[in-house]
Amino acid sequence: MNPTTGIIIGILITFSAMSAIGVYTVRKIKNSEDFTVAGNSSTAIMVAGAIVGSCVGAGGTIGTAEAAFKRGISGWWQTLGLSVGCLILGLVLSQAIYKTKVETVPQLLEKKFGSYIRPVTAIFSAIAIFFSILSQTKGFLPLLTSFIPVPVALAAAVCVVLILLFVLFGGIFATSLGGLLKIALILGSLILSGIIAVSALGGLSGIKASFDSSYFDMFPNGVSKGYATGLGLALGVLVTQVYVQAVLSAKDAKAARNGAVLAAIFTCPVGLFGVAVGLYMNRFFPDIQASQAFPLFMANNFHPVIAGIFIGGLMLAALGSNAGLTFGVSTMLSRDVYKKIRKNTTDKEMLVVLRVLIIIVASLSGVFAITSLGEMIQTFVFLSFGLRTCVFLVPMMFALFYKGKMTPAAGMASVFIGPLVNIIWNLVPSLKAAFDPVYAGLAGGLAAFIIVNALTASKIQENVSQPLNN
Repeated sequence: MNPTTGIIIGILITFSAMSAIGVYTVRKIKNSEDFTVAGNSSTAIMVAGAIVGSCVGAGGTIGTAEAAFKRGISGWWQTLGLSVGCLILGLVLSQAIYKTKVETVPQLLEKKFGSYIRPVTAIFSAIAIFFSILSQTKGFLPLLTSFIPVPVALAAAVCVVLILLFVLFGGIFATSLGGLLKIALILGSLILSGIIAVSALGGLSGIKASFDSSYFDMFPNGVSKGYATGLGLALGVLVTQVYVQAVLSAKDAKAARNGAVLAAIFTCPVGLFGVAVGLYMNRFFPDIQASQAFPLFMANNFHPVIAGIFIGGLMLAALGSNAGLTFGVSTMLSRDVYKKIRKNTTDKEMLVVLRVLIIIVASLSGVFAITSLGEMIQTFVFLSFGLRTCVFLVPMMFALFYKGKMTPAAGMASVFIGPLVNIIWNLVPSLKAAFDPVYAGLAGGLAAFIIVNALTASKIQENVSQPLNN
């Protein structure tokens, strides 16, 4: 059998299984609530599937191997940070979030800070998450073009079509059940690949002898920068619509908590296997493009059909994360922007709007992916998580846990100042070198919240205390 033919057959087997899930899930959609939060019926396994299906995508697999190929073990930061975020989400926040009974993070903030904050945060978050969507689209392209000689533009078009088929007809059901299929394929392929890679490199001692010390440094850009990277990813999980949406889809608070914890347990080791693959390809195939390290490893080390099934799993990793993030962005824009404009819209209209927005967001990611934006897949992921953290985290934590008086102005100040400071720090090299943008954005948002809340709360109290002049 021709190797390329075998790989294509394997990919088709994987996508046939995914198609079967799509046919099954579309029958479960009766209204827009079913589409967005599965009618609040997801088990812990389904919650974990939805979270993993979105967070372990191209960045966590292909991007990790790519980063390890170039820099070594520091490529683990993405999945390590995501795992910590899932653990915090499960153990600390899931039950508080679940009890709010909302559909989106902006709706949660609206309960505490008024209606104006809802569309503003939805738009800011959509922009931030779009960078992650773009990273997943870019991660899919080398998977296809490595084995099928098609133009990059055509590969991007194929990616967009597959994303639409993945999510348009199944909503949260498709992302959760599809996530379970991804777990099985990714875990199987990564474990086998990691074993093969470590064995071929001569075990841990062989790896140590094959690379200089820089490849074993988790902080190649400094300790502060390393921790900021992990922190931005971890905190980004807590405020990202698709992960919160998975928690809200649970049948009860216990399933929400257990699902997030299961997602953390799965996500943590994924990156180490990807690092092993990246180091292997650097050692034996140093002249390849870094982004092709993972798919070429599989093509070289497995039977073509098995390699195709595993590569199909990597494709699902990119597509599933892309679909989940696209779905989350579209949910916010439909619920928190469109519905605020058209207050009397019908449920049927909302379902149509949601699906139209999914088409628009997916198509835009395909267009941007074929440009020269960025050099590495993980660059977009880190930027996205840091920015969305600075939009949501401060007002969200106050909304969930602070029992004192909070004013709408304080919430609005935080969601404007936090991301603005983050963007300025990212654009000014001297500021970025001195203090990480994640720290700066969070500090700015927190300071803005505290100061404005103190000023406006006291002003309101003064107005209440003054007697009326008749």
